[in-house]
Amino acid sequence: MNHPGAVATPHRTATGAAESVLADGGNAVDAALAAAAVLTVVYPHQCAIGGDAFALVGGPDHEPVVVNGSGRSARGWRRADHLDAGGQVPVTGARSVTVPGVLDLWQQLADRWGSRPLGAALLAAAGIAAEGFAVAPGLRRGLEHEADALAADPGARELFLPGGELLRTGQHVPLPRLADSLRTLAAEGTGAFYAGALGASVVATLRAGGSALDAEDFAAHTSSLSAPLGARFAGEEYLSSGGNSQGRFFLRGLVALEVIRQRRVRVPDALGAEAAPVGRVLALCAAERDRLLGDPGFSPDHGDHGEVGDVGEVSDLVEAALGSTPIHRLLSTRADGRPPHIPARASGDTVAIVTTDGEGRWVSLIQSVFHTFGSGVVDPETGILLHNRGACFSGVAGSPNEIGPGRRPAHTLMPVLVRRDGRLVGAHGTRGGRAQPQIHTHLALNLAAGLTAGEAVARPRWIVGRLTAGARPGEDGFGIAVEQGAGDAAADGLRAAGFHTTALAALDDAAGHLQVVRETPDGPRAASDPRADG
Repeated sequence: MNHPGAVATPHRTATGAAESVLADGGNAVDAALAAAAVLTVVYPHQCAIGGDAFALVGGPDHEPVVVNGSGRSARGWRRADHLDAGGQVPVTGARSVTVPGVLDLWQQLADRWGSRPLGAALLAAAGIAAEGFAVAPGLRRGLEHEADALAADPGARELFLPGGELLRTGQHVPLPRLADSLRTLAAEGTGAFYAGALGASVVATLRAGGSALDAEDFAAHTSSLSAPLGARFAGEEYLSSGGNSQGRFFLRGLVALEVIRQRRVRVPDALGAEAAPVGRVLALCAAERDRLLGDPGFSPDHGDHGEVGDVGEVSDLVEAALGSTPIHRLLSTRADGRPPHIPARASGDTVAIVTTDGEGRWVSLIQSVFHTFGSGVVDPETGILLHNRGACFSGVAGSPNEIGPGRRPAHTLMPVLVRRDGRLVGAHGTRGGRAQPQIHTHLALNLAAGLTAGEAVARPRWIVGRLTAGARPGEDGFGIAVEQGAGDAAADGLRAAGFHTTALAALDDAAGHLQVVRETPDGPRAASDPRADG
């Protein structure tokens, strides 16, 4: 491709769609939207137009901007009607759905920074849905994992178990109802979902399943825009999202690791001698997130806490990371007595799209249905799969993430851009649920150590705690799953720090799917994680 741009996504068809847009003169935003729309067709286990999204966009004519496309709970939500027997939001079904925000976020991106209408991306995706596509290996794995849940919903069963059999890898699959919905959105705009016939059909399906969401909740939805938070590491400034996103906990960990880097005069190696302090930093930041993250509009005492880049604010974290106290004691001394709410389902899925163009625009776009196939609910009339992001809420009174009417849940999605000397040089994104800050940290360490983007995303990594409940390696916050090939030094150091380790296969899905675009002396270069289908 002669056009000076680059893109990475977790699926070859989506990457190809974005490359075609760049080659045709579209900008990085247009390319990201083309890939995003295609992914809702070919990767339905990980994203859908019935899901949520976050984006971070920077360009030559504006400072980087976070677009928060997360939706809210019903304004008519009542505790007595919508919690399960354990006092939590159900993990699947209609009551786990918040207002889907991805379509409004796409519209905001197209209107503010795109060079062509959103309808172009929607029509291209509709063509793929109508003509059909080959089931990717990742989609087949998701189908196998969630077969029972999909079989229980009439709409999902029709799509994913035609004739009672799961779709097979390589099988050609058309999605005609979703194709019609995408065409309607292209012709009528996203208002067809938030205030029109498509949304009315979805609301009817949700209310039949016991949800309190109604047409007014959909009509009231809008994405919010804000400045990103930032932290410096190894001569670069990493930017990510605040608010109800876990991005600030990634940045806080980077600040602590920058202090450690300066003290030791080397980049900490997560697969070498510094595995233990890196593991402590990641575990402690994850514990802070579980205690503090929620909707700042309803929990002002647990907001962004100012600049995450203040070294003084992480001094206790640094000393704990470099000390000898076992990790379980460190975690127990920092607990506030409230156990974190973690949805009890062993899956989680997200897609990341990263792009740049020849004019200096950079995009990191993350969209998701939360758990694999989200709520497991598909509106049979529109073919729209719905996420289960409401399962992130806590039923514990007084929690910063407490469920209530009109609230945004604590969110795992966190886009990342990187600046050097005031100029954008990188766009990063990953699948990985609660582990996204850790996966981004592994990437930052690898890049700072001099690895290329391709080498950095393919290098073995390890993950502290769970991506979501039930996922490997355990519940307690001091278990670590280590990919095959990581070597003995990392595992030995982590165990010496009080972690217990379990094994992951090489290039395991549980270690996330990084997508990276970086500026190089030879122009932008992209890298797609070999753990995905990109």
